[in-house]
Order: sequence, then structure tokens, then C-alpha cells
Amino acid sequence: MKKIFVIITLMGVIFSGCNDWLDVNPRTQVRKDVLLETQKGFRDVLTGAYIRLKNTNLYGGEMMWGAIEYLGQHWVTTAGYTDNYIQQYNYTNSSVKDRFTAIFKTYYQAIADVNGILEVIDEKKGIFTKGNYELIKGEALAIRAFCHLDVLRLFGPMPTGEISEDKILPYVKTVTNEVHDYSTYEQFVELLLGDLNEAERLLGEVDPVLKYSIEDLKDETTCEVEDDFWICRQVRMNYYGVLALKARLYFWTQDMSNAALYANKVIGAKDPSGKKMWTLANGVTMESGDLACASENILGLSVYDLGTKATSNFSLTGNGKYVDNFLFTYYVFPTNESAADVRKTKQWVSTTKNGEEIYICKKYYQPTNEAKNEIPLVRLTEMYFIVMEATSSMTEANGLFGEYASARGVSSVDLATDRVNKLKKEFNKEFYAEGQMFFFYKRTGATSSLNYIPLNPESYVAPLPEREIEYNNK
Repeated sequence: MKKIFVIITLMGVIFSGCNDWLDVNPRTQVRKDVLLETQKGFRDVLTGAYIRLKNTNLYGGEMMWGAIEYLGQHWVTTAGYTDNYIQQYNYTNSSVKDRFTAIFKTYYQAIADVNGILEVIDEKKGIFTKGNYELIKGEALAIRAFCHLDVLRLFGPMPTGEISEDKILPYVKTVTNEVHDYSTYEQFVELLLGDLNEAERLLGEVDPVLKYSIEDLKDETTCEVEDDFWICRQVRMNYYGVLALKARLYFWTQDMSNAALYANKVIGAKDPSGKKMWTLANGVTMESGDLACASENILGLSVYDLGTKATSNFSLTGNGKYVDNFLFTYYVFPTNESAADVRKTKQWVSTTKNGEEIYICKKYYQPTNEAKNEIPLVRLTEMYFIVMEATSSMTEANGLFGEYASARGVSSVDLATDRVNKLKKEFNKEFYAEGQMFFFYKRTGATSSLNYIPLNPESYVAPLPEREIEYNNK
């Protein structure tokens, strides 16, 4: 194995709750090939991969409320600044290239984190206590698949229409400083699905989420597990999270039958008592302090300083990301149809900037409830949207929309006509500041955003780093 280095914590895996898990700060530099001699070492490297996902270039910024949301036309920008160039899809601008290069590199750093585990874990299977081999390998495979899927969604081609046989992106399964071979779209998807299938098999053998409720798994004293490495499954790559990722992948590749199948497996998941594992959030949920609907998280990331991130990105004084009055009242929450919408009344606040009314997203303000300091990666609502669009049964689609509408305080609609456009409007309201709207446009091949900004195939493919372009053109 190549000798590579990784920044990880040397603290023992001894935490007191879900918000302590993965919220440790890296303290020293240790060679990974030394760490991967013990079960604890494997756990520490896996922890480092989760910490990487919270990097500002990924889900601690750019891929949640940063660059990806500018691509989705979600924030007001100022001419001459990088955010504005991103919003204009000006992929030749050097500062825009730099932003996407950083995103690309950080994804592959996270992939390298788990590849270090996956390259050696089989040969060291004997060092693990019961279930830890399956759990660690399953989570590592799921992280690798999760990262590659978002690389595909951001840097890959539109999934609609004819798929070229050109090589598009590297699906990386080894740790090396050499340039990796590229895969065609079909090869990339096949490798991605292979990782998810294996993660599903491994986690299906041991994941505590199959034996306990999410609530029980918030505290190791309420369930019989080896230690607290096995709890807090909603902020780990758990079994149902893998099913949700399979639904997302099938949906992206236009396999509507399998997309609906796997999304329904998540929607219908029940704990041992027969109660649904996850239910849709509503106004009462948000009143409790869960403004981002973390109770719906199938997959999430625990972020202890989410309040700090919220105030720095969404200042209630308007000195951050915001939506102007026209965009908010005409396109996000149209005045004539959103009076009772709990997202409008609970997740947003109005203020003034330069004498004009603007709207600030409060989703990530969690001042009174640290247990809700979670960034959503996949929420239950996304599974509802997948089935509502993918199912061939209008009865099923309308039934799910009725459940969703009741929870959110909006009027139900008949999806029998203009289904995608009706869902597009609701999807936009639902996933603001979660990095999903641009992918909706790209997956459906939309020719314009909801506020009529033109979109075309060139808009939908983020720029690769120059080194990658040079290699791929050889």
C-alpha cells in the first residue's frame, strides 16, 4: 500500500451523544497505513471521511447553500463578483474555475479517505469484533458512492436524451498519486450501483437501524450495541440511507420503476414496534426548533457549529445570502397560494436592505435545540418527490402529494396533468439552501429556471479542473 498521510483525530471513540459524534477537531498527522492496523484505527479514518464531508467546499458550504445554489438561481448576487459569474454559468471565468476545482478536489479527497479503508479492510478482517467489519466497510462504500453520485450530477452530462459513449469522469477505487482512468457514463453508473449494492448487503446484516428506532439510537443506553460507534445512525451512512441513494441514482438515470421502488422502501420503513421510522415534518415540528426538518433526515451530518454557519451565511440583517421581494413573492412563495405554508411562515423572515424588503432563510438557525444541528443530505421528503414523479400510478402520486401538502400547509393538486412542472414549484420551496434545485433542472432538462433564467446543456456541466480536461483530451 502506498504511504499516504491523512489528518485525523487521535481521540478515542468515546462520545456522549449524536452531536459529539464527528464534531471532534483533527489534532495531529498520522500515517494512514499505521492507523489501519487496529479496529480503532479504521474507525478513526472513517470518522475523518465524515469530517471531510463537512468541509466548506462540500456540505459545509458550497454544495449546500453556496455555489450549487447560485447555479439554482436562488440568491441575489452582485455584478462583478464570483457568485454572480456562477449564477450566469460563466464557466470560463478564472475565479469560477477555481471554485469548482476546489469542489472537485475535495470530493476526491473524501473518496481517497474511504479508499484507504477499502483497499486493505478485507485482508485485515480478522482484527474486527462482531459486526464492525461489515459496518465500517458498508459505510465506506456508501460514502464513496455518495460522493461519486454528486460528482456525476454536477460535472457529468445531462441524463436526458442520448448518452454518449465518451469517457466522462474517473470512478476512483484506489489510492494513488497517478491520474485515474476515466469511465463512460454507463461504466460510471455501473460502478456506482455496484458500491451501493455491496453497501446494502453489508449494512443489511448488521445495521442497528434495522433493530431499533431512530429515537432509541440516539443513546447507547436505550439499545443493545457494542458501544456508541453504533448509535446516531441518522448522521451516518445507514442501511436506509443506502436505499435512498439507490432511489436517487435510479431517478437520475431515468429508471423510474426502480427509483419509485427504492424510495417506497424508505417511505414505508418501520421500526420494530411497527411505527414509521420517519414521518413528514409539519408546523409543530418547526415550532419545536427543528427548522431544517432534521427529523426527516435519512442521511445527515452532525454540525455542532451550525448556528455559527447560519449567522455567517444568512445574517438576519441582510448581510449575507438573501432573496429579494419580487423573487420571493412571485416565484418562491407566490402570495396568492402560500398564506398557510409553514415553510414560508417558519423558515423565512423578512427584513430591509437599502430600503427594500428582502427575505432571509432561517432553516439553519437552531439556537435552542442542539439536537437539531444537522445538515440534511437526504430527507424523507425527497423520497416522496421521487415517487410522486416516478410512479405510473396517479392514485399513488396524488395520495403522497396529499400527505405532503397536509404536512406543509399547502393545497393539494391533481398531478394527472403537467406533473413535473407542478412538482418543480413545490420542490423549489422545499429544498431552498439544500443544494438540490439545480439538479432538478438538470435531471429534467429544463430550458429555464422558475424565474425564467435560460438554461441549456452548456449551463448544466460544471467546469472540470484544467488538469482533468488536459488528461481527458489525450
